[in-house]
This record gives sequence, structure tokens and C-alpha cells, in this order.
Amino acid sequence: MHFSSGQPVARSAQAAYRGSGTPCCPSSAASPATPWASFTLGTTKTAGVKCSNRTGHVLRLHLRNVHADYLDEFYGDNIGLVGEISNSLLSMDRLVHLDLSMNSLEGPSGHMPEFLGSLTRLRYLNLSGIPFCGRVPPQLGNLSNLQHLDLSCQFCTGRMYSRDISWVARIPNLQSLGMNWVNLSTIVDWPYVVNMIPSLKTLGLGGCSLQTANHSLPHINLTKLERLDLSDNIFAHPMARGWFWNLTSLQHLYLADTELYGQAPDALAHMTSLQVLDLSYNRNMGIMTTCFRNLCNLRSLDLSSCQSDGNIKDIIARMPQCPLNKLQELHLGSNNITGIMPDLIAHLTSLVVLDISVNNLNGGIPHGVGLLSSLKELDLSSNNLSGPVPSEIGMLRNLTILDLEDNNLSGHVPSEIGMLCNLIMMDLGGNKLNGDFTEEHFTSLMRLKELDLTGNSLRIAVGPDWIPPFSLEYTHLGSCLLG
Repeated sequence: MHFSSGQPVARSAQAAYRGSGTPCCPSSAASPATPWASFTLGTTKTAGVKCSNRTGHVLRLHLRNVHADYLDEFYGDNIGLVGEISNSLLSMDRLVHLDLSMNSLEGPSGHMPEFLGSLTRLRYLNLSGIPFCGRVPPQLGNLSNLQHLDLSCQFCTGRMYSRDISWVARIPNLQSLGMNWVNLSTIVDWPYVVNMIPSLKTLGLGGCSLQTANHSLPHINLTKLERLDLSDNIFAHPMARGWFWNLTSLQHLYLADTELYGQAPDALAHMTSLQVLDLSYNRNMGIMTTCFRNLCNLRSLDLSSCQSDGNIKDIIARMPQCPLNKLQELHLGSNNITGIMPDLIAHLTSLVVLDISVNNLNGGIPHGVGLLSSLKELDLSSNNLSGPVPSEIGMLRNLTILDLEDNNLSGHVPSEIGMLCNLIMMDLGGNKLNGDFTEEHFTSLMRLKELDLTGNSLRIAVGPDWIPPFSLEYTHLGSCLLG
């Protein structure tokens, strides 16, 4: 492999990649306990090269830039490996695992090299995050031993495309396929193609400009599919018409920002394996009537920014009703939800994140919220909540974020709030709170970084020798009195 790189380690690493003709490590020196040669390339910490203990031939190249996220990769210093992927890679004819992900590599003219389709022993190929442009080479369909293929690249400027993915069906044992943000806008028959791969467990087609999911498959072969990501496409048809509601093996289903509208069908009640369901940013879901009561394995439900109407009491009553409630995240922010929060919310005992911000809730915060002992994030901001902040909030010892901003809460802030020893952010701004905020309110807030009390009639009453137990990075105390 040739890397035209200004980083000196690239040249020393190149000597290790001699292919099958010159083994990368002699078999006599190979050790089962230490089969990897680890090294650091610039800012890219890699797992390196793995050789056969018997022959010394290269079996695995694991060169993922683990320090780079997408933004850092292209706009920061974490570019990792740079240069062109050379066809000298073909000399490694025993290669079964190739991971070059998150590096600034490319092929001729910036395209993905067609010769990669000749590495027919490969079982794992990860090229995600590499800024290729142009057509995805159909020669990848020659890799009949592949089990994992990832070509995803969200922030690639050139953007790859494909007008025909029928080649995917020639990979009979494929378990994981990632093509997120590859332009597939002209492909209509994509569900029929993937349905020809019954071994699939993970399918990522998010951001592919797919035009519709309104297909009728005569027979579902995807009985092993556990994870399906179709987010950020432009389906623009009733949600209930999606072909995927019959995939009862699904554990993760991502349909965010797909312009689907209306409610999910009754078939959702039979998808009892679901752990994550994301329907967020589908802005025309109407009245929220979908029932989730039978989804006893559901851990995360995101219905935020759907412009849905409904009463919060009815919505909470539609959440999973199971002896062991596993729901950890409930996102209902930015909708048109009305009504008074019910004490019934306390039955969601596993909640870690509760977000009902930017709605039209009224009445008080229920005392039962204090029973949500696992809660880490509570966001009830931008509603019409009134009455006092309940002292039971002090029971939420795992809470890291408390956001009650922009409501009509009144009265004194309970001193029990000072018991939130893991709190990092507290925003009580934009309310009608009054009275003193004393040293007791801050007693155990050792991790507090952000504090907003603006817009209230509070007095910060601490002694002149008081030393706060925290070090704030952001504070807003406008309209508060100090003394």
C-alpha cells in the first residue's frame, strides 16, 4: 500500500506491508499472545497489522483513525493517514480484514478503487469516513465472503452515489451493510435487493435520498435483521405504509426526519423485540395515538419535533406497561402536548432521560417525579408549568441536568436541591421564583458547571467567607440580588 504522506511513520509502516510474497512477521517469531504490531501514525492510533501465526502472511490491517470524528477528520488536525490507496494492496492475497476508516485516503481521481473487488478473501471491509466521490464500484459484489461492509460517510464533500445496488445481493453471507449518505436517489427497488440477503443483521441507509418506503414485499426474508437505519430520507407518505413494520426481529429502528406522516400501524404492537425507536422530526404525525404498551424491551423512544397533539396523561398511559419496565429514554420535546403531568409517570422506574420541553404542559410538577431514581436528565423547559419546584427533586441523586427554564414556577426553591451531588447543569431561569438561594442550596453541588437563575426574584444569600464546592463555567444571575 502506498501512502503519499508527510508523516514519517507512514514510510516505516509501509515496510510492514509486503504482502504474501514477503511475510510481515516470520512464523517462527509469531506469538499467539502478542499477534498485533501496534503503532501510532500521526494522530491515528491503530491496532496495526495481524499476521498468521503459521505462515506470517498478513491477515488483517486495522488502520482506523480512532481519534477522528467526522468534523475533526475533515476540518481539524486528526486527518490520520493521507494519500492514495495503491493496487499494491492486492499483493496481500490472504487478507480477510481491512479497516481504513476515518482516514483521508482516496483512489484515483478521488474514487473508490475498483480493484478492491479483487480481495476476494475479505470478510470485513470498512471504508467509512473516507472522502471518496463518484460511483460505488459494483466490483464489490465479487467479495462473496464479506460479512461486514461499511461505506458510510456523512460529511464527505464529493459524495458517492450508486444507480444500481443489485451487486449487494451477490454477497450471500453479508451480515452488516452500511451505506449511509451514499446517494441512492434513483434506486426504487432497494427493498427487494436487500430482502434477497436473509443473513443481514444490520442495515444502514440513512441520508441516501431514498424516495419511498411504500413497497409491498410478498415475502419477508430479513428474519434476522436487528438494526435498520432509514433516517434522513424523503419518503413523504403515510408512516403506516412502510414495508418495515413486518420486521418483528428488529431491535433498533431509526426513521427520524423522513417526512413520514400519520401514526404507526397496529403492527408496531407485535414488534416486541424493539429496544430503540426513533420517529423524531417527522413533523406531521398528528394526534399521538400510537400505543407502545406491549413493547416491554423498549429502552429509548424519540418522538420529539413531530408537531403531535395529545394529552400528556394519555401519552404516558400508552407507554410500556410491563412488570419490568425497561424504558430509559423518553423524548417528547417540541410537540403540542397539553395537560397536567400525571403521578403515573412514576411507574417508568427505569427512566434515565425525560424530555418534555417546548410543549404546552400546565399545572404543577408531580411529586412522583422524585421516584424516578435513575433519572440523569430532566428537561421540562418552555412549558406553562406553575406552582413550586417540588422538594422531591432532591431525591434524584443521579441527576446531571435539571432544566426547568421558561415556565411559570413560583415560590421558594427547595433547599433539597442542594442534595443533587451529580448535577452539572441547573437552569431555573425565566420563572417567578422568589426567596433566598442559600448555602444549603449549594451544599453538595460539587460537579456543577452551569447555573442559570435569571428572570426570577431570588436573593443569593451566602456568607462572605463561603467557598463554593463547585467551579462554574457558565453562570447567569440576571435580576437576582446578591447579598
